[in-house]
Amino acid sequence: MVAPFDATEFRRTLGYLPTGVTVITSTGEFGEPVGMACNSFMSVSLNPPLVMFCAGKASATLVDLRRSGRFCVNILGSDQGELCRKFSIKDIDRFAGVPWTDSPVGPELGGSVAWMSCVIEVEHDAGDHVIIIARVTALRVNPDEPAPLVFHRGKFGSFHESVDPLSVAAALPRQTVGGSRRVPPVAPGAYGYARGYAYGYAHG
Repeated sequence: MVAPFDATEFRRTLGYLPTGVTVITSTGEFGEPVGMACNSFMSVSLNPPLVMFCAGKASATLVDLRRSGRFCVNILGSDQGELCRKFSIKDIDRFAGVPWTDSPVGPELGGSVAWMSCVIEVEHDAGDHVIIIARVTALRVNPDEPAPLVFHRGKFGSFHESVDPLSVAAALPRQTVGGSRRVPPVAPGAYGYARGYAYGYAHG
């Protein structure tokens, strides 16, 4: 362990954890589309269906999210790295040249892996970010099933399945007597990561 450490080292170390990539979209005060890149999105609960993500307190999009109270999660595909980068840059028209369709909660970006309509349930303070927990009210998966976009150590890539991928049930920890949890072993090569071009991005 290295102590003390600064914010740069903290961020660099967290970069070793691969994450999926999303764009959170909503509608602004005057009906205009708004959105930001986000790799902190994750599931919280199956019943009720809850998800969460973190937004920087300085984010202009956060103001619109709070006002609207609802948003669309666009889970990005492997060929949408440039789009992700665009939604992380401040003071530009992020939707210029981007194909999207309107929805009751916010724009659905064309070519995404999946879309989720969400309504904000609660917000928690967390340092220089806020944690937003929301209920999923509708969802849709791209029938073309594009490969997902993955972010790792400042670079974009994608996911490679093994020849014999694990089932969803086999990949989850199982409950045992006494409340402890047993994690099944993962076969070598079950998960893979293909590096692509390098871009870093932040919430906006």
